Amino acid sequence: MKYLFVLLFAVCLPTLVFAAAPEPGLVLEVKSAADAVKLRWLVTDKHFDYTYVLLRADAKTPDQKQELARLKMSDFATAKTILGDNEAALKLMFPFKTAKSQAEMNQSLAQNDNRLNMLLYLSVVEPSVATALGQYYEDKPPADMKAVLYTMDVYSRGELVHTKTRGIAPGIVKQLPMLWDVQAHRFDWGVGLKWQGYEPYTAFNIYRSGEYDGEYEKINTAPVQVQVSKNANGTIDVAPYFYSDTTLKKGAFAFYKVQGVDFFADSGPETIPVLGMVKIDERPAPLRRPEMKSGETSISMTWEPSPDTDIVGYNVYRTLRYEGKGEKLNKGLIAGTSFTDADVQVDLNYFYSITAVNKGGYESLPSLNGQGLAKDATPPQVPQGSAAEVVEAEVHLHWGEVLAEDLLGYRIYRTMSVNDPDWALLNNDPVQDTAFVDVLTKNLSRYPYYYRVTSVDTHHNESEPSAFVKVKLPDVTPPKSPSISGSSVRAGQVALTWDQIQSYDLAGFYVYREVAGQKLKVSQNLLINPSFVDANPPVDIPIIYTVVAVDETGNESEPSSTVNLSVRDHVKPQISSFRAAVTKGEVILAIVSKDTDLAGFDVFRSHNNRDFLKISHARIKETQFVDARVKKGKRYFYKVVLWDKAANNTESTVREVRVPK
Repeated sequence: MKYLFVLLFAVCLPTLVFAAAPEPGLVLEVKSAADAVKLRWLVTDKHFDYTYVLLRADAKTPDQKQELARLKMSDFATAKTILGDNEAALKLMFPFKTAKSQAEMNQSLAQNDNRLNMLLYLSVVEPSVATALGQYYEDKPPADMKAVLYTMDVYSRGELVHTKTRGIAPGIVKQLPMLWDVQAHRFDWGVGLKWQGYEPYTAFNIYRSGEYDGEYEKINTAPVQVQVSKNANGTIDVAPYFYSDTTLKKGAFAFYKVQGVDFFADSGPETIPVLGMVKIDERPAPLRRPEMKSGETSISMTWEPSPDTDIVGYNVYRTLRYEGKGEKLNKGLIAGTSFTDADVQVDLNYFYSITAVNKGGYESLPSLNGQGLAKDATPPQVPQGSAAEVVEAEVHLHWGEVLAEDLLGYRIYRTMSVNDPDWALLNNDPVQDTAFVDVLTKNLSRYPYYYRVTSVDTHHNESEPSAFVKVKLPDVTPPKSPSISGSSVRAGQVALTWDQIQSYDLAGFYVYREVAGQKLKVSQNLLINPSFVDANPPVDIPIIYTVVAVDETGNESEPSSTVNLSVRDHVKPQISSFRAAVTKGEVILAIVSKDTDLAGFDVFRSHNNRDFLKISHARIKETQFVDARVKKGKRYFYKVVLWDKAANNTESTVREVRVPK
């Protein structure tokens, strides 16, 4: 698999036609399989942060489109599931999450363009990689759809940037064609293979055997690409050969078969075997494709030394086209196997080939081209001055502007643990403003939240995160409403009990009493226990009791269900004074009470202070009673019973009087 990282992949189309500086475009292909329609697409700028919306319509009603899927690149956890044991693809997709050291991370940064090239290439030859990138889908259209139109809309930061439509007749499976006119060009360094009919295919595999009808073994370590370039006048140039086998010895021969692999990673039929052998040639054997390493201001390359023993040096050629030797960069022969081109422009594709020169002055054919792209790898500055304000359940973030000509925007991250290595990204598309609003729900006030901001440039270089900002939502969520479980009235007091509330921030309870539409809090202090006694309730009128739970912030719950009751007056009237006096042969009794709900009093008399008889026929409403039925010289004992309107009564002390003779 390690050889795949040095493969060149500029723009992968089924025909593999390359231009010097292509505009980003959308490639959409559809293919009928036995029981489904396969769809495969990619955007040729090697960016993977798009949203893909796939639509389907019956060709009879093309305007009646149905959305089939909304896809994008999978997150790390989902990609691990899709890719299985394909660790190479996972590292290409998530270099920072899979890097085991800072050196490995720095290498990913330095070779970012090669990484993207390789990832795009793998997505073409391995369907699981395309699936993880959100660039593969299988559809089973209804049986009554004889012709189907598929439309792919591509969105970047919510804006439609590409759209393309393809039609297909489901169920009509086309067989991949066989390649033809396979040629085995003979060189003294080995065999150069070339063939026709490559247009339907994306890549190719080469098989070799020592016998025509023998067992064939695949000899390429990675899928082979056909090198094709389109000239300004519309003509097509191809390489002199598509694959070189340099392992044959002089005078040896072998038989070769070629098999194409299409855009959906499906293999076509193998070709008829063709004979190849090594012939004597003064030129050195061509070199393998150089391994490229792109920086910001230079492009470096290394290559394997020539297997020939009489090599005196190497030449490096550069071109802006995918194929062709181009301009020689070195003034004298290069003795080593490395070269650095410092005269490059950022974001411009360069293609490099290497030749070997022997003692006789013969120069080899150029190697296959390696691609280099000087790309800005310096992130913008870290945003400064991050701050946040909380408005109910909204967190309003703002920060200082980063001044950079190539600034794309800002990314905002959030976590509930400041030491969490994986902060959640809140915006897939960088925001342009220096402000962001994170809308939460009001019941998320239990724990604090942490925010930080990064800046991103147009090359998707991301700065280090800013200093984090800690916020906590105001607690506006009341506890659950309590439920009154019991109530009783005893001795003029009301006792209430209710079920305990399970809440992490419960502070206590309040009890409310409502009389004649007026509601009053009767528990002035928070009640910790779920019970309360109202010692002084109003009497003889309807009372409504409710209970609320209160949290530590002071939020009160909805009231409990009501308890409706009435308290009877149980308080006995109070006698302030009771006097008995004799005036003009009559006994005058006087009673004083401050109670306002008196109903009157009864008078009792006795001759021996034991046997008292009631002498008042009706309850006396006044404050005096005159007993005229007394005899002179006799002794009498008096007591009264004072009554209130609730039938509560109080008996007075006994008063003794003697009537004079």
